[in-house]
Amino acid sequence: MKIFDLALSAIIVLGVTVFLAYVGYFYFDFGLFMTLPANIVEGFIQNSALQYVALGLGIAAMITKRPVGRAIKQQEAENRS
Repeated sequence: MKIFDLALSAIIVLGVTVFLAYVGYFYFDFGLFMTLPANIVEGFIQNSALQYVALGLGIAAMITKRPVGRAIKQQEAENRS
């Protein structure tokens, strides 16, 4: 369960990073996509739907993380008893 919780945390970080990179690039002209090499950024810019996929994954991971955290606490409480 702890590995699943760690994977959810990584998905949240990745999703937020990609979404904020799109927001920074399209609206403010700064951010991660401005610092990466052009050949890497081109793939992301051509597929602008990825920003919504990243946002959806981040939100889904945040929603899923709460019950997983409860299950971990319950499992730890049972192991102590």
